[in-house]
Amino acid sequence: MSEFADLMAEHPWVTIGVVAVVLLTGWLRRPRRAPQHPTRSRGALPRPGEVWFAQVPFEDGTGSKDRPVLVLSTTVGSWQVARFTSQDRSGRQDFLRVPQGMHGLPTASWLDRRPLTLDRTAFRRHVGDPGEAFVAWYQGATENRG
Repeated sequence: MSEFADLMAEHPWVTIGVVAVVLLTGWLRRPRRAPQHPTRSRGALPRPGEVWFAQVPFEDGTGSKDRPVLVLSTTVGSWQVARFTSQDRSGRQDFLRVPQGMHGLPTASWLDRRPLTLDRTAFRRHVGDPGEAFVAWYQGATENRG
């Protein structure tokens, strides 16, 4: 037997260590891809009932902020959305408290009852799909302002 075979026979842990190093090296060198949302293809257009991050202009027109929005409806080239905020708006009539557990919104959130219109370039990334029932809830609550 060769010296290498003798070494492996006398010290089986060396064999296990060599195999582990080879496997770990292969795993670390594997090609990686950016994670993608499993149900949305790249370049997909926002649909009613989805939550997206979008560049939303400030009310005074001085700039914009990347924030989550609920897509309410679409027309050719524009989308009507309601913006989310995590600032406590409990005492305000122009905001709705979002039910707990909304995917993509880890903190307590409120929805603005005053919809905005955005164009396609404002939308950055898809984060959730609470569905059209959520849009219906929003529209019903907005119509029944207290």
